[in-house]
This record gives sequence, structure tokens and C-alpha cells, in this order.
Amino acid sequence: MLSLLANHEGAMFFRVAERIRYADEMESLWYLRQDLLAALSAVHGEAAARKEVAPLNALFKGALPHALTAAPLRQRAQH
Repeated sequence: MLSLLANHEGAMFFRVAERIRYADEMESLWYLRQDLLAALSAVHGEAAARKEVAPLNALFKGALPHALTAAPLRQRAQH
């Protein structure tokens, strides 16, 4: 996660990097992916940022409760 921020400067990137660096649980890192995505999106656009962040998901496989890493269920349209 930190390597994705390494080539960026500014307060936003510094804050995200500090939160990642001092996260003490895998679950915290899991949620920090969104902050990482937001910071990268501001510079590269959302599509490019999602492409950069996507490989991180595999690093969490087996390290978190299944409910956190499972794809959300889509709600059926109610008529």
C-alpha cells in the first residue's frame, strides 16, 4: 500500500501513508484501501486508481473474516 503512495507528495498522501504505516490490525488496513483509492483517484482518476489498488485485495484473502472480503450482494429491485 505504501509503495503506491511512494511517488506522490502532499498532505493528503502523507496522512494516508501515516495511517497505513501505523495501522495495527489487518482490518484497519482493509478499510484504509478506500482512503488510498481516494488519494490516488484525486491524481490519476478513479479508473486508474482502482486498477492500481485491485491487486491488494488478494493480500487480504484468508486474513480477514469472509464477510469483509466477500463481494456485496446486490439488492433485488422491489416492485
